[in-house]
Amino acid sequence: MRTFTPGDRLEEHASTFDDHGEDRRKNALDLEREQSASMRRVTEATGASAHELRQLMQRLRDIDLSGSSAGIVAQGHIEADRMQSGMAALDLGDGNVAEQRGDAVQSIDFWLLEPLDPAHDKKWYARWKFWSFILGAAGPEAALTLQGLALRPTEPGDTHADLVAKARKVLESWRRTSEPLFWAAVECYVRQQSFSLETQAYLMHCIASVFTGDPMKLSNEQSEQLAAVLADTYCDALGTSASMPSADIYRRLSQGLKATDRETGLARNLGRSDAAQIAMTALFSVIEFSRLR
Repeated sequence: MRTFTPGDRLEEHASTFDDHGEDRRKNALDLEREQSASMRRVTEATGASAHELRQLMQRLRDIDLSGSSAGIVAQGHIEADRMQSGMAALDLGDGNVAEQRGDAVQSIDFWLLEPLDPAHDKKWYARWKFWSFILGAAGPEAALTLQGLALRPTEPGDTHADLVAKARKVLESWRRTSEPLFWAAVECYVRQQSFSLETQAYLMHCIASVFTGDPMKLSNEQSEQLAAVLADTYCDALGTSASMPSADIYRRLSQGLKATDRETGLARNLGRSDAAQIAMTALFSVIEFSRLR
């Protein structure tokens, strides 16, 4: 699906493959601007120290020059896969998960199986973009090395123990970020990157895995209604927004999605993980509808 928005010259890419192609065409100046924007976004949203982030980037360059980054990245991928496989699914009663949500998870995994080139695949690319958003590193090596440091178990006498602590500190700072500020940062990032719906769906999957906690017990009906709210937000923005329409989903999330817990009867806004899973389902439904047209 491709939508062109002449107002700000942002274009929503057709697929994760196109996202990657756009990144590969960026020149050194564009990459430098993106790095600065990444750091600024993380420091503004989380309160992390810009000086500390710059120090991290320098240390990561030293690790890369020493040839020891590959093992850290590989270990980080393993830990990230474990984290995602252990994600707490939306509790929709009787142990059942909405059929559409199950289809979304399977489809996202399937979309990311296709390799981009011999060195990189779609999952590698999507994971790089997620961790660059969270940790403020625009380059793939730095972003994935930071991911590895943030997720890997710390061994006694680990030579990178201080870096592990700093990377985890940045990750933990996101947990303390308010929901409106968090989703506003996501909106800013998606607009900056002009992500395809595929990549956005995977980012939502990552957010649901990393920021667990504060779950609600929903009904299938409530889950479908909330997903429809976000899908309608996207479709409405197609005809009215002067900027990339899918990012309006995150603006809507920053306002909060209210639901009623089926056991307590109390109404409140969804937590980050639940909201991300609802957004993932909504994005999936938009993708599937666009493919049927």
